[in-house]
Amino acid sequence: MIKLKDFLNSYVVANNISKCDFTSPSRKRMIVDARMIYCVVARNLGGYTLSEIGKSINRDHATVLYAIRNYEHLSAYDPDIKSKYYKASVIYRTLEYKPNTERIGLIDTLFETNKKLRQRILELEKLN
Repeated sequence: MIKLKDFLNSYVVANNISKCDFTSPSRKRMIVDARMIYCVVARNLGGYTLSEIGKSINRDHATVLYAIRNYEHLSAYDPDIKSKYYKASVIYRTLEYKPNTERIGLIDTLFETNKKLRQRILELEKLN
């Protein structure tokens, strides 16, 4: 299972949102929708609790539950919401990817290199 923090960092970068804005009390539609999708993916694919998801974005469990229920209603009518969910699920699954040890190909090499770079960035951030 991947860490929720890793998913959060990758998700905000992919959506071109600063982490400060994402975790702030901002009510801009773009940010609210992004938070909603983040909550749904973390719950459905990651199996995280409502409290864990809420803590990662400075919210409580009730806000996460509301976001998940809101997604269920909106996704029935808005195809853009579904495409955003798909994009977020691809990000999550990419972080979850485990290389094939029997036959290492180009994709496996890229994922391993990406993982090592992410770890090095975290080490450098801790030093700063």
